[in-house]
Amino acid sequence: MISRAADYLEQAPTTYRRAVQQERRLTGYEADKSGHQPTVSHTLVWRFLGWLGGLTLPLAAARELLLKSDPDSLCHRVAGSVGPHKARSRQRLATLETARQLLLVAPQWERRFGRPFFPQFATRSGFD
Repeated sequence: MISRAADYLEQAPTTYRRAVQQERRLTGYEADKSGHQPTVSHTLVWRFLGWLGGLTLPLAAARELLLKSDPDSLCHRVAGSVGPHKARSRQRLATLETARQLLLVAPQWERRFGRPFFPQFATRSGFD
């Protein structure tokens, strides 16, 4: 889901529907006994981005730890700008921008501390 969300945020023509496709085929789960194969809904990308965009406290904490560990880090300068056509409102655009910042800072955090950002830090650190 992280790579799908990143594709949506970084590639201007990518829509939510295209984000769940791979080579023009929908991403699916394993087929059940009857042969039915459910597919991933395009709305899952927005819900995931909405969740990421709400992780403002873990983002701030990650930046603070990165700067304490490496004062030369540029993590605080990651703007995370997203094309305005990707959102219908300013609030939604802000959520997408926070999500993009998090997706850009997380790999820096992982390289620096040698531990996964998800779920170890972001979801288990006591932040809401």
